[in-house]
Amino acid sequence: MNGGKSMRVKVMLLALALSVPATAQNLPTFRQPRDYPRYPAAGSVYVPLDSWVYPALERLAALRYIVSDFRGMRPWTRIECARLTDEAGEAIAEALRGDKPPLESVTRFYRALEKEFAAELDVLGGGRNRTLQLESAYARVLSLSGPILNDGYHFGQTIANDYGRPFRRGTNGVAGVAVRAAYGPFFAYAWGEYQHSPSAPALSDNVRSLVASQDALPIRPGVPFQAINRFRLLDTYVGMNVKNWQVSFGRQSLWWGTSEGGPLLFSTNAGPVNLLRLNRVVPFRLPSILGVLGPVRVDVVVGRLGGHEVAKRPWIQGQRVSFKVTPSSEFAVTHTAIFGGDGRPGGIDVFFKTLFPFKEMKRETRGGESLSDQYISFDFLYRYRSWVTWYWEALSSDMSTPFANISRAAMLTGVYFPRLPRLDHLDLRIEGVYTDSPGDVTAHRGILHYWHFNYRSGYTNNGVLLANPIGRSGAGFQAWATYWFSPISRFQLGFKRTRVSSDFVPGGGLWSDFSVRHDYNLKSGFYLRSSAQIERLKYRFLFSQLHTNLAVSVELRYSPERAGK
Repeated sequence: MNGGKSMRVKVMLLALALSVPATAQNLPTFRQPRDYPRYPAAGSVYVPLDSWVYPALERLAALRYIVSDFRGMRPWTRIECARLTDEAGEAIAEALRGDKPPLESVTRFYRALEKEFAAELDVLGGGRNRTLQLESAYARVLSLSGPILNDGYHFGQTIANDYGRPFRRGTNGVAGVAVRAAYGPFFAYAWGEYQHSPSAPALSDNVRSLVASQDALPIRPGVPFQAINRFRLLDTYVGMNVKNWQVSFGRQSLWWGTSEGGPLLFSTNAGPVNLLRLNRVVPFRLPSILGVLGPVRVDVVVGRLGGHEVAKRPWIQGQRVSFKVTPSSEFAVTHTAIFGGDGRPGGIDVFFKTLFPFKEMKRETRGGESLSDQYISFDFLYRYRSWVTWYWEALSSDMSTPFANISRAAMLTGVYFPRLPRLDHLDLRIEGVYTDSPGDVTAHRGILHYWHFNYRSGYTNNGVLLANPIGRSGAGFQAWATYWFSPISRFQLGFKRTRVSSDFVPGGGLWSDFSVRHDYNLKSGFYLRSSAQIERLKYRFLFSQLHTNLAVSVELRYSPERAGK
């Protein structure tokens, strides 16, 4: 893609940002659920990021039955989800007393959430916090029929946001179990699974040479990939709650952003990272005049990454601060930095230098010295009444703010309609994302975003991109339409179109995905998820001709808490 066309895309995304109304009349006020000021400091595990709970709570928030949620800072604890459920219940009761009763689907969503978090609602009411629970047991089979993309850091991904699970052409499978426990302020979570992927032939000489050139690393040997049969721990951690500041340690997943296709800094695209995490799990207000910023949440992490060839086992640290300036808006600043590792300066002094990014954001991309590889993003969400939710995110990889030079920023924007006219059970979401930045030689060949000369394996964990799966120099458009049979059972149609810049991969790449997904909940506690995706690949460098790939997935999950619900 040439520079002029790239700039036009950037301008269009920015124009969409500016076109959304900044204010609206009759905004709802913040609702304070029962006992909110005396919120109990009870330990609580986080709800897995692939749970049905998040889309259910988001739909209630988009319809304005919840106003104190922080969508951009997930996962949420089970007790926080219970608090939001309690808030929705009070809003529904208020609507029933008025002249605008809620939709029947809204009441069903609330009842399902109330049953899911019955124990946590009891804790909010003053009950004892004691839990030892099998959360789920599951098995999934994924079959891919044709040529696939499984390297989002260099070329693209057929399957994205899947906790870094391996997948190759043929039949892939996973089977796992998750358990949770809580006692007073303490909590623990364990999630492990067996993973299988078939063997694969070696990459061609041309592909291996291009990858080496893109990363400034030696060419890897041309050996076939062995079959994968392994056991892996996913989210597995312990922690405690101290005055609603929750400290946890272990493998943890983060979703720092408001988008559905993946934020620009932390998503579930890669596997969980070994982290020490400090999270304010309940919103609070800053003192004095700073209280005008509204409720605030803070998340701080530090951990180590795996799979890096240069500066092995580097550290990563990140902070996210989110504000609810009005009940309809959410604004956040996110900063991450990779530092240390074998052969690189480390220690507590480097940690504090990278903690405040304003002097260390400058990136030396071709051999210069810098202490770390740093990123900063700004994102914003606005809900216009109960009609539409709009969100936007911009990422800078070499400046203290992406607004200093918007043409160099990666950008993401989207809209969500929680229901369509005369179709109360149908919602629609549309997103666009862009990481290909023109106008500077350093933007070409994918070295502006997610790559650094001192950390040549990039912004990855075990070879998988931590951020949005669009990759280092690409653009994408995605849309989902979902019909809700119940809060857990739904039918979804999806479309995605992705492009990789010809400045990054010779000839560029272009492909489209058409998908269908069905989630069905059974009263016995079993949950069936099935999906099918047709992918049409036009990727001259990788494939000699247009290819079509069919991916079919079936997952059976059991949760004892949902038995009989």
